[in-house]
Parts: sequence; C-alpha cells; structure tokens
Amino acid sequence: MKGGKVVALENADKAKPSLSLPRVRVNPVVGVIPISYGCLGSCTYCCVVLARGRLRSYSVGEIVERVKADLAEGVREFWLTAQDTGCYGRGAGTSLAELIEAVCAVDGDFKVRVGMMTPNMALSILESLIKAYKSEKVFKFVHLPVQSGDDHVLEKMRRFYTAADFKRVVNAFKAAFPEMTIATDIICGFPGEDEKAFEKTLRLIEEVKLDVVNVSKFFARPRTPAAAMKDAVPPTEIKRRSAILSSLAMKIALKRNREWVGWEGRWFMDG
Repeated sequence: MKGGKVVALENADKAKPSLSLPRVRVNPVVGVIPISYGCLGSCTYCCVVLARGRLRSYSVGEIVERVKADLAEGVREFWLTAQDTGCYGRGAGTSLAELIEAVCAVDGDFKVRVGMMTPNMALSILESLIKAYKSEKVFKFVHLPVQSGDDHVLEKMRRFYTAADFKRVVNAFKAAFPEMTIATDIICGFPGEDEKAFEKTLRLIEEVKLDVVNVSKFFARPRTPAAAMKDAVPPTEIKRRSAILSSLAMKIALKRNREWVGWEGRWFMDG
C-alpha cells in the first residue's frame, strides 16, 4: 500500500517525510514486512542511527492490512523486520507483543517470523512477548544479539543491558518453549576487550548453548564513537579470537542440530 501513515515516536525527526510501507517478497509464499525504520539505540560501533535516524514505526492497522492483502495473494510466511523489532511502537502506545497478537488474529493459514530484537528491549516487554509467541502462527525463533559476555565491554558498546539480562531473556524463552531456536551475534575484538573479557564471552556461549552464533570481527566504522576509542585489539588477535569462538559455536550448534534429525515440517508450496 502506498501513502501509509507513520507513527512518530520519541526523538523522531518530524522534518523527514512519512514512510510508505514497502512490499518485499522473498518468493511467492514469503513476504517481508518492515514494521519500523531506524532505532532507539546509540551503540558506539553502529551507524544505523547515522544512516536511518531515530525510530519511526508503521501503524498496527497498516501492517495488518498488508498481511491481509498479501495473504490473499498467496503469501503464507510473514517476516516482521526492523533494525530492532523490540523497539516497535515505543512512545505510540503499542508494542511488538501487541503487533504480533494483531497479526496472528488475522484469519488464515500462515506463519509469522519475528526479526532481531535487542536484549534490553525484549526484557522490557518479556512477559507479554512470550505470551504473544504462544500463538501457533508464530515461529519459535528469536534473534537476540548479545555482542559480548563482558559487562564492561557492553558498557563501552553502549548496549544498555548486562550479560545477566541476556541470560534472563534466553532462559525465559527456553522455559516457555523448550525447542525454541535462539540466535545471537558476537563482536570479537571490540576496543578494550582483553583476554578475560573474551573468556567471559566464551563461558556465556558455553552456558546458554544457542543454536546460531553469528561471529564478526570488530571493524571501526567511520564517524562512530568506537572509531576514536583507544585500546584497540590487534587484527591478528581479533582473528584468533574469532576462530576460537566460531569453533565453539559450531560444536554447540552441531549437537543441537542433531536433535532435529528425523523431524518433518510443513511445506506451503505443496498447496
């Protein structure tokens, strides 16, 4: 739909034009729906705020209408995406949990996949979020980028949560959905990450045993605060840590993936 209204959220740049909800298709049965644009974060390594500005969300009504229209055209999977889905609706009297419930209330045979959310935003709506995830229409998948297992590094990253907060969210989801697939992201070699900090990250991954760990090497993006930070980790050390963490993550993932051998799922293309 064109000309859709956008809900202005806290700190939004009102001088910018309203967004119109774009239509994106991965294939005939998968539709991607961006639920918001920008974010409320201020991560020292990230350029999203510089590139896309502060958070602006599409209305629940507009998103629901897009689901209905795409469903009528044969879409059977809806991916709700954003720079941080957990931010959705902040300052506008709604939330990601309410959006999920509204989408799942649409009549029809379809599934919903919720995109990345930061641990602090997920924690702030955790109870209602888990309730929304109980719908049979929602894939039991959550992407929670922790970035580091060391609280000092997280503070330097300006991530607004602790490793304990991250574990609380993970444990709550696992308690509600034992077979849930959980993904995270880790940045190796952030400025100031010493060996002890890196070891804390390894211990965290060993403890939570996630299905997917996306490992990246720190790279200083221009104009970000991290680009001017001291205590840089040498590239060779970043490479070493990345290899160690990737190896650990792969071993854990292999063990968890073996539990799915023999499982059968539904394929919507069968008609």
